Amino acid sequence: MSDPSWTEVVSAIAGIVTPVVIAIFGFIIARRQSRSDLLLKARFESYNKLAPDMNRLMCYLTFIGTWRDDSPVEIVALKRRLDANFYVAAPLFSGDVNESYRALMDLSFSTFGRWGQDAVIRSGAYRRRQSWVRKDVAWDDSWKAMFELPETGIVSGESLTEYRVAYDRFLFALVTDLNITRARAEYTTPRVSLNASPPRNDIAGAPSTQND
Repeated sequence: MSDPSWTEVVSAIAGIVTPVVIAIFGFIIARRQSRSDLLLKARFESYNKLAPDMNRLMCYLTFIGTWRDDSPVEIVALKRRLDANFYVAAPLFSGDVNESYRALMDLSFSTFGRWGQDAVIRSGAYRRRQSWVRKDVAWDDSWKAMFELPETGIVSGESLTEYRVAYDRFLFALVTDLNITRARAEYTTPRVSLNASPPRNDIAGAPSTQND
Protein backbone atom coordinates (compact mmCIF):
# COMPACT_ATOMS: atom_id res chain seq x y z
CA MET A 1 0.00 0.00 0.00
CA SER A 2 1.52 3.34 -1.08
CA ASP A 3 2.04 6.22 1.33
CA PRO A 4 -0.58 9.01 1.07
CA SER A 5 0.40 12.07 -0.92
CA TRP A 6 0.67 15.49 0.73
CA THR A 7 -2.61 16.56 -0.88
CA GLU A 8 -4.36 13.62 0.69
CA VAL A 9 -2.85 14.48 4.09
CA VAL A 10 -3.93 18.11 3.78
CA SER A 11 -7.42 17.07 2.74
CA ALA A 12 -7.66 14.70 5.71
CA ILE A 13 -6.49 17.37 8.14
CA ALA A 14 -8.90 19.89 6.61
CA GLY A 15 -11.73 17.41 7.04
CA ILE A 16 -10.94 17.22 10.76
CA VAL A 17 -10.09 20.87 11.39
CA THR A 18 -12.99 22.46 9.50
CA PRO A 19 -15.75 21.13 11.79
CA VAL A 20 -13.67 22.16 14.81
CA VAL A 21 -13.22 25.69 13.45
CA ILE A 22 -16.91 25.93 12.65
CA ALA A 23 -17.75 24.72 16.17
CA ILE A 24 -15.42 27.32 17.71
CA PHE A 25 -16.88 30.13 15.63
CA GLY A 26 -20.37 28.93 16.47
CA PHE A 27 -19.51 28.97 20.17
CA ILE A 28 -18.07 32.50 19.94
CA ILE A 29 -21.09 33.80 18.05
CA ALA A 30 -23.51 32.13 20.45
CA ARG A 31 -21.64 33.59 23.43
CA ARG A 32 -21.69 37.06 21.94
CA GLN A 33 -25.39 36.70 21.16
CA SER A 34 -26.04 35.59 24.73
CA ARG A 35 -24.20 38.64 26.07
CA SER A 36 -26.14 40.87 23.67
CA ASP A 37 -29.42 39.36 24.83
CA LEU A 38 -28.47 39.88 28.47
CA LEU A 39 -27.54 43.51 27.77
CA LEU A 40 -30.84 44.15 26.01
CA LYS A 41 -32.74 42.49 28.85
CA ALA A 42 -30.98 44.70 31.41
CA ARG A 43 -31.69 47.78 29.30
CA PHE A 44 -35.37 46.87 29.04
CA GLU A 45 -35.61 46.45 32.80
CA SER A 46 -34.07 49.87 33.30
CA TYR A 47 -36.36 51.40 30.68
CA ASN A 48 -39.41 50.00 32.45
CA LYS A 49 -38.27 51.68 35.67
CA LEU A 50 -37.37 55.01 34.09
CA ALA A 51 -40.07 55.61 31.48
CA PRO A 52 -43.12 56.10 33.78
CA ASP A 53 -41.21 58.46 36.10
CA MET A 54 -39.74 60.41 33.18
CA ASN A 55 -43.21 60.78 31.72
CA ARG A 56 -44.55 61.98 35.07
CA LEU A 57 -41.78 64.58 35.29
CA MET A 58 -42.41 65.74 31.72
CA CYS A 59 -46.13 66.15 32.44
CA TYR A 60 -45.37 68.27 35.49
CA LEU A 61 -42.88 70.54 33.75
CA THR A 62 -45.05 71.05 30.65
CA PHE A 63 -48.45 71.37 32.38
CA ILE A 64 -50.12 68.42 30.68
CA GLY A 65 -51.73 65.18 31.81
CA THR A 66 -51.29 64.56 35.53
CA TRP A 67 -49.36 67.75 36.38
CA ARG A 68 -51.94 68.89 38.98
CA ASP A 69 -51.62 65.65 40.96
CA ASP A 70 -48.08 66.20 42.20
CA SER A 71 -46.67 68.52 44.81
CA PRO A 72 -43.22 70.06 44.37
CA VAL A 73 -42.05 67.94 47.30
CA GLU A 74 -43.04 64.81 45.37
CA ILE A 75 -41.35 66.07 42.21
CA VAL A 76 -38.04 66.66 44.01
CA ALA A 77 -38.35 63.16 45.49
CA LEU A 78 -39.07 61.91 41.97
CA LYS A 79 -35.78 63.44 40.82
CA ARG A 80 -33.88 61.56 43.51
CA ARG A 81 -35.49 58.27 42.46
CA LEU A 82 -34.81 58.94 38.78
CA ASP A 83 -31.16 59.77 39.43
CA ALA A 84 -30.74 56.68 41.58
CA ASN A 85 -32.28 54.38 38.97
CA PHE A 86 -30.56 56.00 36.02
CA TYR A 87 -27.01 56.28 37.28
CA VAL A 88 -27.00 52.67 38.50
CA ALA A 89 -27.89 51.63 34.95
CA ALA A 90 -25.89 54.32 33.11
CA PRO A 91 -22.99 51.99 32.15
CA LEU A 92 -25.49 49.85 30.24
CA PHE A 93 -26.42 52.68 27.90
CA SER A 94 -24.72 54.67 25.17
CA GLY A 95 -23.23 58.13 25.51
CA ASP A 96 -26.28 59.57 23.72
CA VAL A 97 -28.59 58.26 26.45
CA ASN A 98 -26.38 59.58 29.23
CA GLU A 99 -25.96 62.98 27.59
CA SER A 100 -29.66 63.43 26.78
CA TYR A 101 -30.65 62.42 30.33
CA ARG A 102 -28.36 65.02 31.86
CA ALA A 103 -29.61 67.67 29.42
CA LEU A 104 -33.23 66.92 30.34
CA MET A 105 -32.56 67.03 34.07
CA ASP A 106 -30.69 70.33 33.66
CA LEU A 107 -33.85 71.76 32.09
CA SER A 108 -35.93 70.33 34.94
CA PHE A 109 -33.93 71.35 38.01
CA SER A 110 -31.38 73.86 39.20
CA THR A 111 -28.90 72.07 41.44
CA PHE A 112 -26.35 74.79 42.18
CA GLY A 113 -27.77 76.02 45.47
CA ARG A 114 -26.31 76.10 48.94
CA TRP A 115 -24.60 73.03 50.38
CA GLY A 116 -27.25 70.49 51.35
CA GLN A 117 -30.07 72.40 49.63
CA ASP A 118 -32.57 70.45 47.56
CA ALA A 119 -32.75 70.91 43.81
CA VAL A 120 -35.02 73.75 42.66
CA ILE A 121 -37.67 73.12 40.02
CA ARG A 122 -37.13 75.21 36.88
CA SER A 123 -40.69 76.46 36.71
CA GLY A 124 -43.13 78.63 38.65
CA ALA A 125 -45.50 77.98 41.55
CA TYR A 126 -48.32 80.40 40.73
CA ARG A 127 -50.35 78.35 38.22
CA ARG A 128 -49.82 75.20 40.22
CA ARG A 129 -51.12 76.85 43.37
CA GLN A 130 -54.10 78.26 41.46
CA SER A 131 -54.91 74.84 40.01
CA TRP A 132 -54.30 72.75 43.13
CA VAL A 133 -57.10 70.17 43.34
CA ARG A 134 -55.90 67.56 45.82
CA LYS A 135 -57.96 67.06 48.96
CA ASP A 136 -55.48 64.92 50.89
CA VAL A 137 -52.76 67.59 50.93
CA ALA A 138 -53.23 71.35 51.26
CA TRP A 139 -51.07 73.70 49.23
CA ASP A 140 -48.18 74.96 51.36
CA ASP A 141 -47.05 78.53 50.66
CA SER A 142 -43.50 77.57 51.62
CA TRP A 143 -43.40 75.50 48.43
CA LYS A 144 -42.81 78.70 46.47
CA ALA A 145 -39.16 78.47 47.47
CA MET A 146 -38.92 75.15 45.63
CA PHE A 147 -39.35 76.86 42.25
CA GLU A 148 -36.83 78.89 40.28
CA LEU A 149 -39.29 81.41 38.86
CA PRO A 150 -40.93 84.08 41.04
CA GLU A 151 -44.70 84.31 41.40
CA THR A 152 -44.90 86.78 38.51
CA GLY A 153 -42.59 84.74 36.30
CA ILE A 154 -43.80 83.47 32.92
CA VAL A 155 -43.13 79.93 31.76
CA SER A 156 -42.62 80.66 28.09
CA GLY A 157 -43.99 78.54 25.29
CA GLU A 158 -40.46 78.47 23.90
CA SER A 159 -39.14 76.85 27.08
CA LEU A 160 -41.96 74.30 27.01
CA THR A 161 -41.12 73.40 23.42
CA GLU A 162 -37.42 73.15 24.28
CA TYR A 163 -38.28 70.84 27.16
CA ARG A 164 -40.43 68.60 25.01
CA VAL A 165 -37.70 68.36 22.38
CA ALA A 166 -35.19 67.34 25.07
CA TYR A 167 -37.63 64.75 26.43
CA ASP A 168 -38.24 63.26 22.97
CA ARG A 169 -34.48 63.19 22.33
CA PHE A 170 -33.96 61.20 25.52
CA LEU A 171 -36.67 58.69 24.65
CA PHE A 172 -35.30 58.34 21.12
CA ALA A 173 -31.82 57.61 22.49
CA LEU A 174 -33.27 54.99 24.84
CA VAL A 175 -35.28 53.33 22.09
CA THR A 176 -32.21 53.29 19.83
CA ASP A 177 -30.19 51.50 22.51
CA LEU A 178 -33.01 49.00 22.93
CA ASN A 179 -32.94 48.13 19.21
CA ILE A 180 -36.70 48.46 19.14
CA THR A 181 -38.30 47.82 15.77
CA ARG A 182 -41.74 46.77 17.02
CA ALA A 183 -44.87 48.88 17.16
CA ARG A 184 -44.85 51.69 19.69
CA ALA A 185 -47.65 50.07 21.71
CA GLU A 186 -45.30 47.18 22.52
CA TYR A 187 -42.72 49.29 24.34
CA THR A 188 -44.57 52.25 25.77
CA THR A 189 -47.29 52.52 28.36
CA PRO A 190 -50.80 53.86 27.61
CA ARG A 191 -50.06 56.78 29.93
CA VAL A 192 -47.01 57.78 27.89
CA SER A 193 -49.04 57.66 24.67
CA LEU A 194 -51.92 59.57 26.26
CA ASN A 195 -49.66 62.40 27.34
CA ALA A 196 -47.79 62.67 24.04
CA SER A 197 -49.37 65.99 23.04
CA PRO A 198 -47.57 69.21 22.11
CA PRO A 199 -47.00 71.84 24.81
CA ARG A 200 -49.20 74.90 25.02
CA ASN A 201 -48.31 78.57 24.80
CA ASP A 202 -46.87 80.73 27.58
CA ILE A 203 -48.00 79.93 31.12
CA ALA A 204 -48.52 83.30 32.81
CA GLY A 205 -47.50 84.00 36.39
CA ALA A 206 -49.32 86.12 38.95
CA PRO A 207 -50.21 89.70 37.99
CA SER A 208 -47.36 91.99 39.01
CA THR A 209 -49.67 94.02 41.30
CA GLN A 210 -50.79 90.94 43.25
CA ASN A 211 -49.05 90.17 46.54
CA ASP A 212 -49.52 86.42 46.94
